[in-house]
Amino acid sequence: MNEFFFKSSSPEFFSSPTPGRVEQQITTTQPGRVKHQGTYWPAELYQPDRPIIILPGNTVSIVGIQGITLLVVPIE
Repeated sequence: MNEFFFKSSSPEFFSSPTPGRVEQQITTTQPGRVKHQGTYWPAELYQPDRPIIILPGNTVSIVGIQGITLLVVPIE
């Protein structure tokens, strides 16, 4: 699948992060899926600084969007 259709060149950041629930595992190198406001979205880690795996059922903080992909950070 061509990433051109799903990502814009620059991310848009939200003024306030919002929570989302991981539905498909997200890792440092592999995007996943998040449920946000009743809808499922592709999601990837925003600026991962260490290897991490976020498992389904965990909550993440959604900080922005790039194309149709949500940018998330783990809640610690």
